[in-house]
Amino acid sequence: MEKDKPDIKQLMAVLARVPVKTEFPFAVEKHDIEVQFIGSDGSMCTRPLCVYLPGNAEKPAPLVFNAHYEIAEGSGELGMYLEKGWALSTPIEFKNEYNAVLTADDLAFNSAALSAVRKLPEIDRTRIAVIGGSAGGYMSLMLSALHLGICCTVSFCGITNMLFNMGYYFPGAHDHNLKALAELTDEERADPMRRMETMPVPILGSIYDFFAPIRDYFPDAGDYSRWATFSPVCLAKSFSNPVLFTHFTSDVLVPIDQLTKSFTPPEPGDTLPEGFKLRLSDYELPGELQYSMAEALPAGEVAERLYLPPEEKVDNMIGYDISKRFNIAVYDEGRVEALASHVKNFTYGRNNPTAYIGAQFAATSRLTNILTPQKLALLAERYTGKSVQLPSLKGSHEVMDELIEYTKGRDIYSYHLKIV
Repeated sequence: MEKDKPDIKQLMAVLARVPVKTEFPFAVEKHDIEVQFIGSDGSMCTRPLCVYLPGNAEKPAPLVFNAHYEIAEGSGELGMYLEKGWALSTPIEFKNEYNAVLTADDLAFNSAALSAVRKLPEIDRTRIAVIGGSAGGYMSLMLSALHLGICCTVSFCGITNMLFNMGYYFPGAHDHNLKALAELTDEERADPMRRMETMPVPILGSIYDFFAPIRDYFPDAGDYSRWATFSPVCLAKSFSNPVLFTHFTSDVLVPIDQLTKSFTPPEPGDTLPEGFKLRLSDYELPGELQYSMAEALPAGEVAERLYLPPEEKVDNMIGYDISKRFNIAVYDEGRVEALASHVKNFTYGRNNPTAYIGAQFAATSRLTNILTPQKLALLAERYTGKSVQLPSLKGSHEVMDELIEYTKGRDIYSYHLKIV
């Protein structure tokens, strides 16, 4: 039976809608910061960051640190946090080329940006939440593994396994698109809409070139230890703070199997090409890279729940179990189809994490953080300049600042005896 033809024009019309700019019913302070960081070539680089602070906020204020992608000024997403009296920091002037250096310069920038906002006198460093979606979700998890003192983290559809996504899945899906495009004439291939209509996985095809250069940062494809070093699933024991993960079963960009195998659809949808691979078990992955994040997290500290999809155009307050350090909230959209992105239904309202973040802010990082031996090892590597993820930071003052902050109000001698 012939598969249903995806309506790519209708999809593109939905994606092209311009968000409505929101006027907030309160004054908003705006602070632009030039963040300095050391690039992968050893040079000193700068990128801009903006901190928004509601005028009625009590200071020092809690902060939501948005990783990697930009939250637009005046957006409803920005207002969702500001109306709580929280500050929000976000990269600005974002360029798609930053996706290509996600594991290199972009990681260095986001790490430096987090350290910079922690020092602002207007910010309560014990109440900083790190959030991000997709590649930003990946960045939020990497920051949680590498830094100490984050109050909590929220990852929306974040990448957890770099080898699976960039080493196997993206190239495999791209091969399906290339095979279909090879049937077109040169004139047809020059037409962007014709290309999109032809590709069996069009949304993935539209972003492939932005992310493909990541593989250049892994010159030896068989160097699995390097892939593991940049994969949050292999750094799960280094998470000091609680994490909330959200995902949709239909995600074609970041397949859910890497987060949890509990709710992975048994097969791809009917509109995807034959032989399309979505599961970790579809590939021969070594060691910890074959595990889902749910399997890698500490046993007994994870709550996994499957929810109905959010209502259309209505904010969805994400559920969580405060007694668990790690929460996985999955929304059931069924199987993956050709015109899916992170979701199939593009008219859903926002997934709202403010109840979860607020509960963690009430505790502060003094109560939410646990210093694990694995985190200590990563901090030591950063301090001695031996970090693979964040090179050229020998003698990092940020590491000592994080450790000093952690010791406040704690019996460190007793804790040291316990972990040794």
